[in-house]
Order: sequence, then structure tokens, then C-alpha cells
Amino acid sequence: MFKIVRLTRRNINQITQVDFECGHQLEIGRSFNSYKKELIERLDKRQEIFFGYKEDKEIKGYVTLKPFFPGHKHCEVYWIAVKKKYQGKKVGTELMKFVENYAKKMGFRKIFLYTNEKMISVRRFYEGLGYKLINKFPGYYGFPKNNTAVLYGKMIGKLY
Repeated sequence: MFKIVRLTRRNINQITQVDFECGHQLEIGRSFNSYKKELIERLDKRQEIFFGYKEDKEIKGYVTLKPFFPGHKHCEVYWIAVKKKYQGKKVGTELMKFVENYAKKMGFRKIFLYTNEKMISVRRFYEGLGYKLINKFPGYYGFPKNNTAVLYGKMIGKLY
């Protein structure tokens, strides 16, 4: 049986391992230790809340929520990663459902996220969860190839 847990600095090796086993950091060309350092900085800033999908003592995926985004009662899913061997097994879906419910309980009305325009399967994943395409931002990412970001959003709470 799985559970969603709050992740802290003590989980840093597991969080970093998830990113490397999902392939995100390898595509960008980061080393394990350099990305680990970046994650520590993100955890220390406390601008994101980290949640992990834990099953059999293993963190299989994680999601982060930034409790602010331009607009009234808006928040952002900043990052989600699932180890490749668990992709397609509802780990990402459970993480997204959890973070949406968490945000709703915290009083947020809308939740937003960015992804890369070229990541078609990721975009389908979000669209399958009810996220709507809002806009495209060419040149958004700092690396030269495939750098157009797309913004998705979803209503999770009442308007008033």
C-alpha cells in the first residue's frame, strides 16, 4: 500500500534519485551531486512543499507545490517526477490528485503548471487530469533546444 508523505531535507538522496531515474536531469546534462545541491537550496528556501509517493520504503515519485502564483488564490505545481519503471502505473496521477486536494483544502481556487511544448505524453497526462492549455511561451527555458513552455491551469475550488 502506498502513502503520500511530506518530504524534507532528510529525503534529499531519494528525491535526487527519483529525478535521475525519471531521466529529467540526464537530458539536461546535470550530475547527481550538482542537482542534489540545487534541491537542497530549493528545500531550504521553503518556497515549495515537497510530497512523495512512498511504497515499500521507496520514494517512487514526488511533486512540489508552490503556494503562490499570480492571481487571487492561485498556486503552482512546480515539479513532478516519477521513476521510469513506475511511469504509467498511476504514481503521477496519485501525486497530482493529492496535491490538488491539498491545495483545495488550503483555500486555493486554481492550480497552474508549466511543461515543455515538445513533451507530448506529459501534456496528454495533464490534459487527462482536466488541465486546460492557457498559453505558450517561446524561449521560456534557459537551454537552447525545445525551449517553448506551455502553461496549463485547472479550477480546483469555488470562485467565491
